[in-house]
Amino acid sequence: MSIASINLESLANTRLTSAFKGMPLWAEGATVQEFLDTKPNIFTSSFQFPIGILRKSAIDNNLHRMAEYCLEVNASIAPHVKTTMAPQIAQMQIANGAWALTVANFAQARVFLDFGFRRIIIANEIVDQNAIRAIALKNLEADTEIIFYVDSIPGLEIIQKALDGAPDGRIHLLFEIGLHGGRGGIRNIEAVLPLAKRVSQDSRLVIRGVSGFEGSVPGGDRSIEGISKIREFCKMIVAAAKMLAPYVKTEKIIITAGGSAYFDIVAEEFSKYGAGSHLILRSGGYISHDHGLYEGIYPFSHQALNKRFLPAIEVWAQVLTQPEPGLAILNLGKRDVGNDLDNPYPIKKYREKIDVLTGTINSLNDQHGYLSYPEDEDIATADIIGLGISHPCTTFDKWRLMPLVNDDYDVVELIHTFF
Repeated sequence: MSIASINLESLANTRLTSAFKGMPLWAEGATVQEFLDTKPNIFTSSFQFPIGILRKSAIDNNLHRMAEYCLEVNASIAPHVKTTMAPQIAQMQIANGAWALTVANFAQARVFLDFGFRRIIIANEIVDQNAIRAIALKNLEADTEIIFYVDSIPGLEIIQKALDGAPDGRIHLLFEIGLHGGRGGIRNIEAVLPLAKRVSQDSRLVIRGVSGFEGSVPGGDRSIEGISKIREFCKMIVAAAKMLAPYVKTEKIIITAGGSAYFDIVAEEFSKYGAGSHLILRSGGYISHDHGLYEGIYPFSHQALNKRFLPAIEVWAQVLTQPEPGLAILNLGKRDVGNDLDNPYPIKKYREKIDVLTGTINSLNDQHGYLSYPEDEDIATADIIGLGISHPCTTFDKWRLMPLVNDDYDVVELIHTFF
């Protein structure tokens, strides 16, 4: 996949302003590169707290581990970059073997297309006719391949109507398979053949394969019963692929599913299709991992440390006041850290040096966090508190710039997000 690296490199010319929260006051007006040339450190360079950061060693580890796993199971990775919306991280993923990028809608696809990425899976149906026409025309460009979902005759008819405005356009489609109570997708695979026959009659449409999202399986989890439900769903996708195969004119049929929690089950079940398939995993959260949801249920959670993903996101905040014994109020809230699944986890504190921290974030307001801590925990007003997160997607979107730091918290890059 070609990458317009000049666009990525141009990010170094971005000037720091008050729009980028957490950055030092003294750095305003400097370019990103000028700021990096000062060799800043999160704790000694007057960063304003709260600040969300990414640990480079953890990201490097996660990139390597996922690439290693994909080789082990003969799969490709098309990471779901809606997690980060960070072209710099997407470039790292491509450099580590990613076959494509996955996004949730055409607006997200545009961001990565504008940065020169050319193979994109939109893991959704699209019913906006302007977007469909734009995709159809974009697919005529050299090395460009944008694939999205269809799951119904009405959806197909919308696509075909949109192509009246781009009669020479090209659309690549994955048939989405779903379950009752889940999100989009064909509920009964007997509907695959009628839809396939309709699609195959239109020369502008190219059937590429089947897709699903095992993370939305009702009752799916790491229990014996939960794993069984996920396996049954994956078997349904494989069965649909076998029905669809005669209508796929490309060399291999794509069989793909997404998620960072159960990709081992996906790989095991999809491998049973046999020769002629291209297994694609679409995990997104693996790149940063977390201290909560994924750490508790992902496939490598019980493996040796050198075989695991490592949490890369930390959000650091400052103690504003201690109005009651055992309670510290932090200058961090829902504007700064995701809590769609769990409140963040206190893991570290900084006062001249970094120490391990014991405590609990009991609640978050818009701009305040309530840290409860045991009596023997040494916490003082103005201490800097490091927090881990659960489910990374809703923390990345809080930050337009995230410092990428080494293990000494020296800033080695500033990661731009485009939500």
